[in-house]
Amino acid sequence: QTKKMADVSAAPVLEKLKADPGNSGLLANIGNIYYDTQQYPEAIGYYRRALQIQPADAAVRTDMATAIWYAGDADTAIAEFNKSLSYEPTRANTLFNLGIVKWQGKMDIPGAVAAWQKLLEANPNYEGKEKVKELIAQAKKHTGVKPGAQAKGLPE
Repeated sequence: QTKKMADVSAAPVLEKLKADPGNSGLLANIGNIYYDTQQYPEAIGYYRRALQIQPADAAVRTDMATAIWYAGDADTAIAEFNKSLSYEPTRANTLFNLGIVKWQGKMDIPGAVAAWQKLLEANPNYEGKEKVKELIAQAKKHTGVKPGAQAKGLPE
């Protein structure tokens, strides 16, 4: 049912893509349609095609990494988040998602906290700042780390 909805939504963009097959923006848009309907393998395929054209597109790479995580592959997701950060080292969404996957996918609490602290340091006006602080506090509870401790010294 959702796949069918995604296919219907993607149809007009796929039609445009026929005329302009090298358009990374169209490919990413199609990936987003499939992502939004939780059709992660399809989304990943379109994101990969977009990245073949624009490999340094950190936003698309982050979306692809998130889809990979939802598809069940934490290690590949982390590798793609890191690659995205090689292009945009302070990209907030990438750092946020990297922290989530490191924590929930790998139980790498120091790594998760480090990603979130970097997010907060590099993006002081980040709209989800309070949520990130809550995640840091939650993660640190799992290691017995004091809430004020720095990630580099985990556990304290």
